[in-house]
Amino acid sequence: MKRGAKQNPYSQDKIMLAVLSKGGSFTELELGKIITGKVQRGVRTLIAAARKNGYQIADKPVINPQTKRLNKSYYLEVNEKKYIIWARQNGMFNFKVGAPTY
Repeated sequence: MKRGAKQNPYSQDKIMLAVLSKGGSFTELELGKIITGKVQRGVRTLIAAARKNGYQIADKPVINPQTKRLNKSYYLEVNEKKYIIWARQNGMFNFKVGAPTY
């Protein structure tokens, strides 16, 4: 019986979840710097995958002090009720109403 490749214990998604579980909120660029060591984007795909796997990662808007633009700051919401309220307000439970169409 042949096994597949071993999963990296330091994969990017595991590092991101470990950082978020310690507490605090981080922007996409901050998480990218923590995970890869470089200021880079691309963490949103990891966040989307973690949300699909059931992790309660919420976000809140923050102003970037350097660019004065609005960015999202991601954090792990430990309170399930607060996460559901956040998810409803951000359109995660929008369902089509009416009879199914084919």
